[in-house]
Amino acid sequence: MTIVNAVAIHPRSGEVWEELQKQLKKAIQIVKKHGGENVTLLVTVIGGQQTNALTMLSTAENWTKFGQIQEAVYGDPKMQALMVESGKIATWEIYTAQTLEL
Repeated sequence: MTIVNAVAIHPRSGEVWEELQKQLKKAIQIVKKHGGENVTLLVTVIGGQQTNALTMLSTAENWTKFGQIQEAVYGDPKMQALMVESGKIATWEIYTAQTLEL
């Protein structure tokens, strides 16, 4: 089974787009450093209310590895500082799913 984590990011205004992308580059490096796999940043270009929203995806091989990554990422002082800064220019929701093996 694979665990997929999706963070949906909503810029507070169009003026913060470039700054938000800089912050997300830092976040991606932190997630990768702590074992996040397949870390990808997407932007919704057509999608109703989600238009211009960003989604950062990452995967983990199982729930144990997912928990280890989450603990390391959110325990990292650089990520904690980045989240405080990013909260000034964006909001986000986190969704986590498990693949089904049929």
